[in-house]
Amino acid sequence: MDFFNRFRDSYVRLDNPTVQRLSQPNQEFRFVEVHPPADQDLPVSLDRFVKTVTEYQTQLLGIKNTSPVIGYEIQRFTPEKIRLQFAVPTARLERKLRTQLNEQIPGIGFETGTRELPLNKGDTVGLGVLSLRRKEVYPLETEFEAPPINSVVTALHRHAMRDSRIAIQVLFKPVAGQPVQRRLWHREASRESRNLRSEKVGMLPWSDRDATPREKQQARQIDSKAGSPRFHVSIRILVVGAAEYTASRIKEVSGGFNIFTNPDTGQGYQTRAVRSIRDKPIINSVEQFRNRRLKQPFQISAVELAGLVSIPDREQENIETSV
Repeated sequence: MDFFNRFRDSYVRLDNPTVQRLSQPNQEFRFVEVHPPADQDLPVSLDRFVKTVTEYQTQLLGIKNTSPVIGYEIQRFTPEKIRLQFAVPTARLERKLRTQLNEQIPGIGFETGTRELPLNKGDTVGLGVLSLRRKEVYPLETEFEAPPINSVVTALHRHAMRDSRIAIQVLFKPVAGQPVQRRLWHREASRESRNLRSEKVGMLPWSDRDATPREKQQARQIDSKAGSPRFHVSIRILVVGAAEYTASRIKEVSGGFNIFTNPDTGQGYQTRAVRSIRDKPIINSVEQFRNRRLKQPFQISAVELAGLVSIPDREQENIETSV
């Protein structure tokens, strides 16, 4: 893979027509910037928020999933400011989002967010995509002492990567409808759990063994994930202005997601930069980022998502707090 990557670029340099195309705002979403309350310990995860803001919608007799996509974005377009914002498709969801966030985090501040990407002629732009290391049925870490998103925003302090404009995007949509796909997912989870719990047959008759405590713990966690609500999720990292360091910047930022690695199941995130000999695949991926479109999503549980969309309580100069 490394051999072929030598002939593929992780970024493109933008001309004027491409800048105009990518800078066009998508009118479908409404944006809410949030400011954490100062000098206050925040919830480790937004479990109640995830449950209450979720809307399940289906069409075609419950087959097609038409539930709305919600975005959580961490933007650092200037080193002096990190913007935390949510993107929702309707005014109703915006009202619900503000109400439920204020319910779980009293004192949180709100203002209108931004839909535009700060792109100029001559800028370089590239995109990284996060995916799961193991099969979706294996859960991520969900036990934390502080909001896990602290680990992500730490990499975006004002002295780091000052030559780069960076945006992290988490899109999520509840699993609904699609009965065949959901049945297949549960069948895979049941198979993995059963294999972990079963007796292991060795090469020789006396080498058979029972499942280890770790294997049993993995099976329990798989069963728990299979029995809880799940979400389709996409995570992307946009890097502007880093040129040949684009892939390195993506890797540096994505390191903050290592906190979600589960030591029991081995599940965690892995990152790849979108690479191509031609400009079009990279430009198309940036356009999908701008349009907040789910692309090749994976499934995680509601409790896993609740940690992923947590609000940082870290004291950091470029994080604006509410008054």
